[in-house]
Amino acid sequence: MERALERVCACTDTHAAVAACDPLQARAIVRQLPILNRKKDVPGIVGLLRDILPAHGVPSRWGFVEAAAAMRDIGFFLGSLKRHGREPVDAVAGLEPTLLDLARVTDLPPRETLLHVTVWNPAAADAQRTYTGLSDEAHLLESVRISMAALEAAIALTVELSDVPLRSPAFAQGCDELAARLQKMVESIVYAYRYISVQVFYDELRPYYEPIRVGGRSYLGPGAVEMPLFVLEHVLWGSQSDHPGYREFKETYVPYVLPAFRAVYARFAGRQALVDRALAEAQAFGARDEAVGAGLAALDRVFEVLLRFRAPHVKLAERAYEAGRSGPAVGSGGYAPGMLGDLLALTRAAQSRLRTALSER
Repeated sequence: MERALERVCACTDTHAAVAACDPLQARAIVRQLPILNRKKDVPGIVGLLRDILPAHGVPSRWGFVEAAAAMRDIGFFLGSLKRHGREPVDAVAGLEPTLLDLARVTDLPPRETLLHVTVWNPAAADAQRTYTGLSDEAHLLESVRISMAALEAAIALTVELSDVPLRSPAFAQGCDELAARLQKMVESIVYAYRYISVQVFYDELRPYYEPIRVGGRSYLGPGAVEMPLFVLEHVLWGSQSDHPGYREFKETYVPYVLPAFRAVYARFAGRQALVDRALAEAQAFGARDEAVGAGLAALDRVFEVLLRFRAPHVKLAERAYEAGRSGPAVGSGGYAPGMLGDLLALTRAAQSRLRTALSER
């Protein structure tokens, strides 16, 4: 599993480099946004954004790190303007070509994403960019940081496990390592329960995550749904799922994850998922094979951890939208919260097939 660790180290280094980068010299300027947002000072927001926009053509000469950091800082203005009822590219001349240039350099959407506002955002209190300055927002960003590196490692592990025979000791070992990585997702949801008010999220934070239009297309705002957990589950159990809502869900959010994870998604699209391959091998080797039993049991432990994240996540989303029942019926990343219930049911169904095979031993 050494290759998986090498990949995640590379990702972690990139995240740190972007967080430390300030190509627009915008740190102090962006940190004025919470005050302007509280005042609903749209002219003030527009003026500051104009001050930090790079000169025409400059973004095309940047590398990934500089372009991602610039999009981060511009992005907080995008969400702020939309929160106050303005389409950013209509409000600020010259903004749209800059966003499109940054998108080309990073191969990401032409606005801020979950990556920009969390792992590419300095965590230090005197440098962190926010829309509101509220402690709940700082905790929301931290809840993502808690698990992102572990999740990226978990995706790499899942890809590697897809080629490891079920009966190999390396399969059970890899599953246990995968479960340990995914435990960080559980920790992140526990943290969110503890430190983020659902009422504050719905009333004060969610309005900054609305879609905006760039280049004639609509782009979703940052949301936890953009975490690449769905890429991991695609490889683990969902690559051949015929659930239309689930397929649409995945295809909606693939453009918002890193290009490397989009490549993983494409590689496994329509291919036999890891759990299906494991069940086929179990059937071929027979019920009494001890190595088969060990592999299936280890895979079941992965599902147990996934469900310890999925079930509380559904409840947290339900609480948030119960708190704001008179408002929008879609989540902060543009999805209907009911989709989380479908994901939970699909994950349980995959585990049920696995447990049926275990019970037949």
